[in-house]
Amino acid sequence: MIKNKNLKKWKNEVYSCVNCGLCREQIDYKSETYGICPVWEVYGFDSYTGRGRINIAQSLLEGRLEYTPRLIEHVYKCLLCGDCKEHCFSRGLHIDLPEIVKAMRRDIVDDGFELDSLKKVDSKIRKTHNVFAESSSEGTKWDVDLDLPKKGSILYWSGCYNKFKYPKTSRSVVAILREANINPAYLGEEEWCCGGPQDTNGQKILSEELIKHNVEIVKASGTKIIITSCAGCYHSLKSNWPKVIGELPFKVVHISEFVADLLTRGKIRFKKPIDRKITYHDPCHLGRYEGVYHPPRDILKAIPKLQFVEMLRNRENAWCCGGGGATAVAFPELSSEIAKIRIDEANSTKANAIVTACPFCKNVLINTIRKIGNDMEVYDLPVLIAEAMELEA
Repeated sequence: MIKNKNLKKWKNEVYSCVNCGLCREQIDYKSETYGICPVWEVYGFDSYTGRGRINIAQSLLEGRLEYTPRLIEHVYKCLLCGDCKEHCFSRGLHIDLPEIVKAMRRDIVDDGFELDSLKKVDSKIRKTHNVFAESSSEGTKWDVDLDLPKKGSILYWSGCYNKFKYPKTSRSVVAILREANINPAYLGEEEWCCGGPQDTNGQKILSEELIKHNVEIVKASGTKIIITSCAGCYHSLKSNWPKVIGELPFKVVHISEFVADLLTRGKIRFKKPIDRKITYHDPCHLGRYEGVYHPPRDILKAIPKLQFVEMLRNRENAWCCGGGGATAVAFPELSSEIAKIRIDEANSTKANAIVTACPFCKNVLINTIRKIGNDMEVYDLPVLIAEAMELEA
């Protein structure tokens, strides 16, 4: 029997829910009607909405429900995208459903009932300190010819995805910074997974171990500013690390914020026109979680000849890519169904490409586009910036 030790800490919030349904109502956007929760949009059952999950939490606390394999799957079929929270908070209520779901997942993990697919990922991270189970030396290959120092006041945090899967993004970031006369430090093999995936899936102890290692290494590097190009890492470093460590002795900045500032101050400029029609996908961790909406758009609008168009749902109302909350790992089919909806929305803008500021969003969108045979291109923002600056990456 699973105890509700972590969920009990959120008891007041769980019982603050007035069951109003703001977290599931249909929203009218320019005569198009959409639901708020992507999982509810796919499955259609009220138990997948915010209030449905709160009702489940109440039943667990009162002993009217116990965890079963089916209920455990249900708890993990949440993207933690924060759209329900966004609408709850915007109407004057304050039910932090993503944190409540994470508390339920911690209870599941603490009593040994984590999903097998996620156990495998956590096992890889314990051994190799990255989500791909690659040797640490593989993660330094992207910078092999860049001669980056390991110490410095400005540090680039690559993250697992850009380190192992999308090295061109990391190389683009370095090229952009060097154009602005900044030679960033890079921790190389000492940079471990940021701890975000483990915080998401309920592995609190493992997450804290990774965070503590990373903070000590960053401190030793003399860093004052960390720049990252991964939205998930950005949220983990900026908001999760202080929960474990306390106030950080360095500032965390997303590359979109840093580049937007460089442009404003005339430190960099775009030389090459990009004659394409492009739409932007807001990553949940960068947008709803951290409120970074303007910098990526300011950058895109500054690129010569680039035609920027918004998807119907954008900024705080943006649709999740489908990969959040460990869904892409645990339930790939559900993830694909949600991603298809986002890709259809991008296609409706007549754009040639989707630009995002998160390698995980990029990965989910690319995989789904290939699966459905769509010809939409997907860019990570730094790669497009480097192209517009005529930089080799």
